[in-house]
Amino acid sequence: MKPVVRIVGVIVSLAAFAFVGRAIYRSLDSLQQQLVSPLFLFAVAGSIFAYAMILQLCGLAWYRLLTAIDDPSFGIGRALAIYGKTQIYKYLPSNVLHMVGRYRLARSAGASNKALAFAQIAELLTILLAAAGISALLARAVLVHALEERGIDDPTLVNVLVVGGIAVLAVGATTIVRQRMAETRRKAFVAAAVAFAIYALFFIGSGLLLAALCKSLSTASGVSELIGIGAAAWLVGFVVPGAPGGLGVRETILIAGLSAAGLPAAEATAVALGYRFVTTVGDALVATVIMLLEFKK
Repeated sequence: MKPVVRIVGVIVSLAAFAFVGRAIYRSLDSLQQQLVSPLFLFAVAGSIFAYAMILQLCGLAWYRLLTAIDDPSFGIGRALAIYGKTQIYKYLPSNVLHMVGRYRLARSAGASNKALAFAQIAELLTILLAAAGISALLARAVLVHALEERGIDDPTLVNVLVVGGIAVLAVGATTIVRQRMAETRRKAFVAAAVAFAIYALFFIGSGLLLAALCKSLSTASGVSELIGIGAAAWLVGFVVPGAPGGLGVRETILIAGLSAAGLPAAEATAVALGYRFVTTVGDALVATVIMLLEFKK
């Protein structure tokens, strides 16, 4: 099964790269102008530092999940350092090395296998639920409009698919938590609920950065829709197996979603590339700062 999943992931990633490459080629002249726009460059620079700060929310959520099972073996500062330092590993092939690195560093710092196993499972589930919920809530209108342009004029079908998908994910997440953590059920559910809220804030914050990039080039679309599109792009990039950091896949969803929301192709492509630059450099910035601080100690 795993080889099949990998093959599917590779095929999807290659198709995504082809889509992004085609988008760049078709709007190359206009794209170059967008990428050197002073306002856009200023938005990118500011978003890098803002993203580095917003990323700490993910570390905070992970720490809250860790403490649901055992008494904390290290403080929140150490947890943020572990999370920030390993986050850059997601850009390596397989798209899971950041979780492996986080597990090993936290284990060496004293966290139990049980706490780490719960944190890892609950992190995946709550991130997926938060991203799915925000994208469904805020980007639904964009999806309906995109389907209408392709001759599918059935908002009820969209509602059923969206609500049904989130319901299945929520029931599955609840079942897994109940089965694996029966003796600490209440603490586990409380921690998962808190983590869900924190991850939702992360997606809203990172979506606002996407909106800032969009607004530096165009006034098209509303901020709430842009936040939803950003969450949807992150969600799809996260679930595609083997795509390092969702590379290519996330850009494909962003270009398609932003175009459906009314942005011209060149601007949508510029925003997708700029957003990738922001998150990659932001992750690298956090990891570098943490390693420098640890080196000085």
